[in-house]
Amino acid sequence: MSTGREPFRIFISHKHDDHDAAAALAAVLTEVDEQIKCFVSGAHLVAGTDWNAEIRTQLLDSHLLLLLFTEPSKSWDWCLYEAGLFTSLGDEHSVVCLYRAGGAAPRPLKALQCVQVTVPLVQQFLRQLCLETWRVSRKWRLGGLRHKTNEDDFLAAATRVVALFPPPRIEAAPTPHLAHYPCHRVVLDLRGQPCAHAGIPDSAWVVEGEGATSTFTMSLFNLTRGLRHRTWHDLVQASGDPGGLWLAHLNQRYAAAVREELFSPALITPMPLIDAYTGQRRRSYRPVIYEIQRAPACDPSSAGPESLQPMQLTLVLDPVYETA
Repeated sequence: MSTGREPFRIFISHKHDDHDAAAALAAVLTEVDEQIKCFVSGAHLVAGTDWNAEIRTQLLDSHLLLLLFTEPSKSWDWCLYEAGLFTSLGDEHSVVCLYRAGGAAPRPLKALQCVQVTVPLVQQFLRQLCLETWRVSRKWRLGGLRHKTNEDDFLAAATRVVALFPPPRIEAAPTPHLAHYPCHRVVLDLRGQPCAHAGIPDSAWVVEGEGATSTFTMSLFNLTRGLRHRTWHDLVQASGDPGGLWLAHLNQRYAAAVREELFSPALITPMPLIDAYTGQRRRSYRPVIYEIQRAPACDPSSAGPESLQPMQLTLVLDPVYETA
């Protein structure tokens, strides 16, 4: 039911496996105060649709990004992409990270507001969100969402939020399943690459097959015939613009990702794909860093993000709609 008041919009960012928990969190927040309206990022990447524009529109309309971080991960995950894009929109765009008790917040977000998920701390956060809203979101200038304190409501809501963060579980052997990837992905094997921190190595192998780089994606580069063990260098050359700004910008963001810095992948200059036979530009794609899998370096005395050796990189190719 509409309250007639200005809605306080929260963008809930989450990992794909936590979609149900994110939806449950949205339900808790909207019950705490009717003025709160939540958008749960579905992370549905559909080839041929401008999903990046939709996410950007929702982020622009939001007063707060709430990042649901249920467990630590070595991957450069989708939620960090959304957080980086949100913070790049201006100083008034606030991010709050909820992370599991006994765990740790993502290192790139430790400079921002992080809330460890315990009943007292979540209760305190909900109280501040409702009574001192302007302190949680610098973009909000309409006072507190509530004018009266109801600690029983905050306590009940905090208890439900904590239940969304189960303790770590021992993973059973994976069950064989069929996965569908509805977007163009380029998966690169970075193992054994001596210089995998400053930029994407030219000699990184393209991982082809089910769950990796599909034949359909390779057809974008006209590389479905002949030699199959392709490298990143082969794809760059086949793009028709190997010296373009798109590659320099992509390498800059890759290096920032390895250092666990926030950035906006959406600003990468599009990669034009030029037909090798006609010389005509067929279509442009914006390569987005989706995931970097890493492993500890051999030197146990080293520390920091750059001590972790990149093992595999996944890029998502976002189609750019261009007017004729």
